[in-house]
Formats: sequence, structure tokens, C-alpha cells
Amino acid sequence: MQRIPSNTSIWLNVMRALAAQAVVIGHANYLFFDHAAGTGGALAWLVSAFSSGAHKAVIMFFVMSGFLIGGPVIDAMRSRRFDSFKYFIDRLTRLWIVILPALFMTALLDALAFNYGGGEALLASRVPFFPEWWSSLEPDSVKTFVLNAFFMQMIIGFQYGTNLSLWSISNEFWYYLLLPAALGVFFFRKNARIGCLILSIFIVFLFVYSEKPNDEGRSLYYFMMFLIWMMGAAAYCLYENVWRHYFSVFFLVAGFCFFILFKRIYPDAIGYDFALAFFTVFLVMISKDIPAGYLKRLSDFFSGYSFSLYALHLPLTFFLMSFDPQLAAPQPVRYDTVLRFMLYLLAINGASIFLWALTERHTAAVRRFVFAKLISPRVA
Repeated sequence: MQRIPSNTSIWLNVMRALAAQAVVIGHANYLFFDHAAGTGGALAWLVSAFSSGAHKAVIMFFVMSGFLIGGPVIDAMRSRRFDSFKYFIDRLTRLWIVILPALFMTALLDALAFNYGGGEALLASRVPFFPEWWSSLEPDSVKTFVLNAFFMQMIIGFQYGTNLSLWSISNEFWYYLLLPAALGVFFFRKNARIGCLILSIFIVFLFVYSEKPNDEGRSLYYFMMFLIWMMGAAAYCLYENVWRHYFSVFFLVAGFCFFILFKRIYPDAIGYDFALAFFTVFLVMISKDIPAGYLKRLSDFFSGYSFSLYALHLPLTFFLMSFDPQLAAPQPVRYDTVLRFMLYLLAINGASIFLWALTERHTAAVRRFVFAKLISPRVA
């Protein structure tokens, strides 16, 4: 992290903050509005345009995660400075300090929505966002909660409760483990290499095992998103290279080529994901040269709670809507409904900031505490 210039750090925060908001706006839009009615004219088109970035934002998250996590892992491995124990604790605390409270909040919000609000009616009117088979999977069971707490959603079972955004957290966690395990086969000592090989094979098996009748293509998605995640890691490794500007041009051209190939010649969603990943890498690579000091305060604030926002926004949106009788059915796009939609977005952000203040804000302190309890005795 020390080698990342200030400009790049600020721009990454800007991208992370915008991506988190794009996910929230996109998901809330699907739950809130009825675009199938074909009404609303230019206003409906504008709302759709601003709400179409949820999946694109997740792709950007994977690239940025690969840059910030995967790249330093490769760097530490090559210089023989990688401490697997500290790395694992660092990653686990970063995830759990947000995910565990978010899971408990999901349980509480869903219970209130279904027992005291119009959760059932809301669920029935929001197909296919919540598929008809969704409720038969026991999404609110203790088993599903535990599986999500240990990042096994989409591998064994599905996401907990109405929190469908948690699928990407499973990808992130297993990518955090797969990269150092795969590299450890080559960089660690002999005995550790065997363990790394076994762990790598186990993770690959989990990806293959994730394929299910109600989730076809999930296995391929794990592998494809890992390649996109590794594109971010590659960008980190090339970041200080004297040929950086030429590499950035390559990523830009590659992005255009993938976009043309897969969207104009051979339409394919995964190809479009790779095109967007190339464009994101290009933006990261050139961010070093673009002044961004004037954005630091705003980017620090809005990116600071972005993980909490991502982890909580869907069950919170569902909860709020379940107590709003006007939203028993999707709403037409009008100026009054758009204003109501914006008020929902403000409420979701406010609640996420509250969660951040209670949990994510204290990540560094929790890490220090855990390191003091686990690492100090190990050194002694």
C-alpha cells in the first residue's frame, strides 16, 4: 500500500464510493419502479440510465480489490516478505467486522418486514428479482446464516435472507485464499508447498461444486471473476514499470476490442464484463497522473462506509418498502415517485453510515487487538 501514490489512492476511493452508490441505486430501482409499463418518457429513460450500473460496479470492485489485495500479495511473495498468518487475520477481520453485523441486521430487518410489514406481498410482486423458488431454499435458516458467515454462500446454499448482494463476498474471500495458496506452491518451503497445493485444489473443487440447478453457470462465474480480479493484481505489478503508459494504452485498446467483439459481433455478457474490467484497469493505471487532492475529503467520507453500504442496503431497502403501503406494487416513473425514491436512498445511506460508525470505522483498532492477542504469543 505504501507504493500507491496519493492521486491513485484518492481516485480509487472515488471509484469505490461511486460503485457502491451504483449498486444501491440499481438494486433499489429494480425493487421500486415498474419500467415494464413503458411510461415515464424521458424521465424513465433517465432513471434507467442512472440505475443500470449495479453489475458494472461489482466488476469494478473486483478489479480494485485485485489491485489493492492481490497485487501486494504477489509483491510480498516475490520479495519473500509474505506472512500468511498475519495476512489471513487481516483479511478475516476486514470482512467479519462488517459481514457479521450485517447478517444479524438482515435477520432482524427481515423478521420485522415479514412479521409486521408487507414482506410477503412485496416478495410476491418483485419477481424475478426474488425468484419464485427463492423462499423454498430456507434463506432465513440458521444453516444459511452460518454458511454466509463462513463465505460458503453460492457454493453451499445461497445468500442469507433478502441480502442477495452477499454473493460477491464469497468470491472475494476465496480469491483472497486462492492467490497466496497458488503462489505458495512455488515460493514457500517444501512442507508448506504441499499444504498450499492441497488448499488450491480444494478451492478449485469448491468453485466446480458451486454449480447448482437454480444457479447454472456459477462455477464458470467463479473462475471468470477470478481472472478479472487478477487483472487488478497485474495492474499493481505493472504500476511502477517504466512502460506503464504503454500498458495503460494496451488495456484501453483491449477494452474496446472486447466490447466490439462481444457486444457487436458475438453478444455475450461475460465478454462485456471483461471489456469493463480492461477499462477499469486503464483508469487505475492513469490515475497516478491525474491530480485529485480537491476530492480527498469527499472521497474519504463516501468510500469509508462503502462496504457497510454494500453489505446492508438490500435488506434495509426491503424493510423500508415493506412498511410503505404505496410500494405494495412497483411504482410508475413520475416526478413524485422519483423524489420518494431519492428519499429512500438518503435513508439507506444514513443507516449504512450508522452501521459503519459502530463497526467498520473500528477496523484498525480491532486488527490491533487481534494481532496483540494472537501474534504476540506466537512470536514469544
